[in-house]
Amino acid sequence: MRVDKDTKHHINITGGPLAYRYQFEEIYIHYGTENHQGSEHRVHGYAFPAEIQLYGFNAELYRNMTEAQHRAQGVVGVSIMVQIGDTPNPELRVITSSFSKLTYRGSFTPIKHLQLRSLLPDTEHYMTYEGSTTHPGCWETAVWVILNKPIYITKQELYALRKLMQGPEESPKAPLGNNVRPLQPLYHRTVRTNIDFTNKQVGQTC
Repeated sequence: MRVDKDTKHHINITGGPLAYRYQFEEIYIHYGTENHQGSEHRVHGYAFPAEIQLYGFNAELYRNMTEAQHRAQGVVGVSIMVQIGDTPNPELRVITSSFSKLTYRGSFTPIKHLQLRSLLPDTEHYMTYEGSTTHPGCWETAVWVILNKPIYITKQELYALRKLMQGPEESPKAPLGNNVRPLQPLYHRTVRTNIDFTNKQVGQTC
């Protein structure tokens, strides 16, 4: 999902570990065909059923995403883990309600009145590192912020997501699920956090 290029109301991603102002550009949703897989980031080896990634480009140094994705500190990726629950995130429901119009590749529908801030869980605690984007290109120019708390999706909404197909209606191919980049080695990256791991209550209900 991408921001309408004609919009005059830009959304900025700032604060926390970020040294620059990033302009929100697009949303990627990664998910599995089964509940034990789907997220690209993992916590102690545990994969969530889905992961939402919000991407933005460094609007202080670069003109657009095309330029920024090739430059240092060019891209921010905000990672939101998605867990199955009976009380779904209302903004996520705005997105999932459009799935019936997007079954096949090439389908298009506008999503209006999406409150991006309300899509986020509590943003106080996070982990962050400098790495790469996870979609083709895999540019080593991304600052990642992985939020500590998940948001929730119902089983029915996740089922609707799994009905999306890879191909067009005349040749639908296989379901789009498992659109996940294989787990990558950490190499020499430093992962930083403001999570107090001595406090057992932090992240306990994830």
